[in-house]
Amino acid sequence: MLPRKRPFWLLVLAVMLVFGFYQEKAKIQLNHYTQVMEANPELEAMPSEMRAQWWQNHPQPRRIHYYIMQGTWSGFHGMSRTQLGRLKWAMSLVILVVFFALDGLFLKTTGHLERWPWLVVMYALAGGIMIVFIALVPGKSGYSVAHEFLAFLQSPLPSLFIVLVPSLIERMRVENE
Repeated sequence: MLPRKRPFWLLVLAVMLVFGFYQEKAKIQLNHYTQVMEANPELEAMPSEMRAQWWQNHPQPRRIHYYIMQGTWSGFHGMSRTQLGRLKWAMSLVILVVFFALDGLFLKTTGHLERWPWLVVMYALAGGIMIVFIALVPGKSGYSVAHEFLAFLQSPLPSLFIVLVPSLIERMRVENE
């Protein structure tokens, strides 16, 4: 299933996990900043220096699972809510492309590159489901479902499924014969 003599796939898996952690942290920071701006509309009219000062004077701590986010990234201070929204979608698209490439690299390093069409199918199905829920289910419910599918794609799970599931099915078939 996973080659022991060529453990380069372990490095690819580690990169996927580390990248996944930091990209999620970046999206959380961006979402938090956007939420604070929505709650305080006067912030958008402020110049970036004044907005940065406001953040220092009015800390907005937020607990996220296992850590408390204290501040924000200074690059956000010069952006409008519209720009932050565009940044969020651009980041999501870039992150998705990076994960697709990492999934492909994982398939290659595990010796299963011939299964790449399954990767395309998995991304297409998950993307289709995300689009349907965003378009047809209004509000937070549709966004939440789409977010979960996006989180799945932005993890090592697609490539692990593509490598492990067929291998396990083949093993079971051979054992039953």
